[in-house]
Order: sequence, then structure tokens, then C-alpha cells
Amino acid sequence: MKNSIIVINTLGKKCPIPVQKTRKIIKSANNGSIIHLLSDDEESLHDIPALLDRLGLESSTIIPQDAGWRFEIII
Repeated sequence: MKNSIIVINTLGKKCPIPVQKTRKIIKSANNGSIIHLLSDDEESLHDIPALLDRLGLESSTIIPQDAGWRFEIII
């Protein structure tokens, strides 16, 4: 079965929204799913890696975008 890609768009949303939405999706996603979190909140650069660490997940790849960053998270 192909792994799904889940896009979470939090552009324009500030802390704690990106973390809350990401945590909710992680809890409901299947193993092997890939999450693309879009965020322009600078706090996300610290908060998302900290969330993944607390949940025992690997660090995300952070890719700069025209408007913020894309965090690639593998469940």
C-alpha cells in the first residue's frame, strides 16, 4: 500500500496552532505516512522539532519556501 502524504497548511497561523494541528494529525496518521507542514511562524523552527523529539519521532527535514518553511515529517 502506498504511503499517503498529508498536507497541513498553517500559513498565517501563530503558535500554538502549528504544533496543535501537527500533533493531532500525527496521532491519527498511519505508520509510513508523510506529513508536509507548511508554516511561516518562526517559532515552528523550534517547536516542531521539539514536538517530534517528545513523541519519539525522527527530526523533520525543513525546506525554505517563498512563504515560510515546509517540514517533511515521516511517521
